[in-house]
Amino acid sequence: MDEIEQPPMPHDEPPGVPTNTSTLINYTLKFTGAPSLGQLVAVAVAAAVYTVLSWLAIISLPSGFPVVSSVFIAIGFGIPFALWFGGWAFVIAYIGNFVGAGLLSAPPLPLPIALWFGTVDLIQLGLPMILYRLLAKHFAVNPIGKDVYTVRGFIFFLLCGVLPNNIIGGLYGNFILMQSGVVPPKAFLLSWFTWSLSNVVVTLVIGSALLKTLGPVAERFGLTIRNAFS
Repeated sequence: MDEIEQPPMPHDEPPGVPTNTSTLINYTLKFTGAPSLGQLVAVAVAAAVYTVLSWLAIISLPSGFPVVSSVFIAIGFGIPFALWFGGWAFVIAYIGNFVGAGLLSAPPLPLPIALWFGTVDLIQLGLPMILYRLLAKHFAVNPIGKDVYTVRGFIFFLLCGVLPNNIIGGLYGNFILMQSGVVPPKAFLLSWFTWSLSNVVVTLVIGSALLKTLGPVAERFGLTIRNAFS
């Protein structure tokens, strides 16, 4: 009697093979090529959203200090935008802060001060983007923060996307406001503390949720910027 050939049995994925395709995508700061139309549209939408949210936070949730919101909702969106859109984070950051938190604040900052004040978010959004692009793969975390709710991912997010940028950005921003006469020197420390603490809390709550839920969607549709600007 002939031997009956048995169908091959399914086997498990070999250990160490990543099941999340994002781990196979390399996010860098290289200048290569041009962005797609879809990516440019996504960046433009992100810049508009960040600008509007910055304006709304400043005028509707004041802290008692000029141009400092008690709950700066925009930063919770800005950090994910920065990680998703690479070098375009600097464009989103500057437009959002210069226009939304500067020219459109109540009362509006004078143009020279608003131009200077716009540079604050180059730190608050740009620093996390740079740290993630340079260090994420070395610490085995997702380069756009999709693993933010794991222990390793959360610690990396806290140390690279929450604390340094918001603390340094708050210090620099209040220095500008103090030097410009917008915030009196005696209010500097309290204004800095209010700015930094509020941003840290908002980034931890809103920023982490967006990274976890919308990051995979943006990546799946090819909207994330995988090099510096493309």
